[in-house]
Amino acid sequence: MATEISNGRQTVKLYHSVNRGKAMYQLAYYAGGRRVQKNFADKSEAKRVAKQILGELSNDAEAIEAMATPELESLIAARRVLAPNYALHVAVEEHALAIAKLGKATLREAVEFFLRHHRADMPRLPLGEISEQFAHSREQSGLSPHYVFLCRKFTRRLAEAFPGLCLSDLTTAALDNWLGNLKLGATTKNDMRRVLGTCGNWAERQGHLLKGTNPFLGMMRYKEEKAAVSIFNPEQIASLLKKADAALRPYLAIGAFAGLRTAELHRLDWSEIDLDRGFITVAASKAKTRRRRLVPISDNLKLWLTPIRQASGPIVVHTCAQHAARTKCEGFAWAKNGLRHSFISYRLAVLRSLLKRPT
Repeated sequence: MATEISNGRQTVKLYHSVNRGKAMYQLAYYAGGRRVQKNFADKSEAKRVAKQILGELSNDAEAIEAMATPELESLIAARRVLAPNYALHVAVEEHALAIAKLGKATLREAVEFFLRHHRADMPRLPLGEISEQFAHSREQSGLSPHYVFLCRKFTRRLAEAFPGLCLSDLTTAALDNWLGNLKLGATTKNDMRRVLGTCGNWAERQGHLLKGTNPFLGMMRYKEEKAAVSIFNPEQIASLLKKADAALRPYLAIGAFAGLRTAELHRLDWSEIDLDRGFITVAASKAKTRRRRLVPISDNLKLWLTPIRQASGPIVVHTCAQHAARTKCEGFAWAKNGLRHSFISYRLAVLRSLLKRPT
């Protein structure tokens, strides 16, 4: 049985019950069209709060009666636009809280920004699947196997670092923190950043990211220390060629005497070497610059290649030609890109010597 506490216009009901041997008092009343309940362990405290509630309800009623016609019309109009069973005061409270948090931005601007970046129709593919699709797209574009390998390797590493996430979940700050903590050199980190940036651009075109939301583009660039250029002297190159077997010798000879890049050597085929006419054809699809070029075959290169020439087949048959060549170094260290650097250095020396000759 409830006890009614009233101010003549509003009523608050007081219920008494026993819970686990302890008395409990509950107030029940309506405010804003909703039933409100409050529990108390002390009856006098419950009555005191009931009187306070009645005072607040009375003040609210008087405020409603004192409302002018425009305010009433505004109230009615607000009720019309609200969703069914959605209390007006709740909507006002949420709106006021949102405005306080947004600061200078309007609520409408915030909603439009959210919808642009959280489209419901945006596919949420796991990063692992994005990695495979991206690498496959690079393969279909005819890019080099080595580049496709790097695309797959770097994006897989990303997927492993952020399990369960999608591209749209990634932030530039989180990516910088991840890449910065990897124990890699600055050059490798920059290479990863470039590949990931390309992946993000591809994802935008494929509809996996909204336009302008590629999180990789803003990632930190790392300062690369320029290493001193190392070359082999003639005795060292001769030693390498003599110790190399027939499978490794073309890689060393063409690198040292024609100056082809390492990646170009790995793509080169014997059919593209014309010893009789004296040039090597580097196809556009195999060149770094994507332009076809003819590389002259010097007399010494022709001497090294003639005994082992083939009609066709890859020039490089070793899985890692550089490692195989490194094992042939005796008394000197293997120089990274040393074959090409040596060719360029000696070629420049020859050209300068020719320019200095009196005409």
